[in-house]
Amino acid sequence: MLLRDNLYHVIAQDDSSFTIRFNAQHPVFAGHFPNYPIVPGACLVQIAEDLLSERLGKSVAFTSVHNLKFRQPVYPDKDIILGLKKGEPLNTFIFQFSISNSLNASFSASYMCLDTDV
Repeated sequence: MLLRDNLYHVIAQDDSSFTIRFNAQHPVFAGHFPNYPIVPGACLVQIAEDLLSERLGKSVAFTSVHNLKFRQPVYPDKDIILGLKKGEPLNTFIFQFSISNSLNASFSASYMCLDTDV
């Protein structure tokens, strides 16, 4: 979870979502893109993986990502809600990133547990 508390902070959470606030001064925004910063899509996928690990209480890694759609840019000056729900098959979750009830990005991902005692 190298991005948490560096690139972003979780400011609220419940059973089905996390509210995220980005650090607009993070160096990633200087290159993505100068004078027009947006959150890189790869960072959104990594954030989803990190927060799924937290939700499950186990380290997980995505084994596949499906139907990845970026509908609108995610800007670092806006709080974003990451909604997650179980999908099918059993080791799959559906992720939706939204700002002000507007869907910005969505995908489903299958995962595997990395914990050795699982």
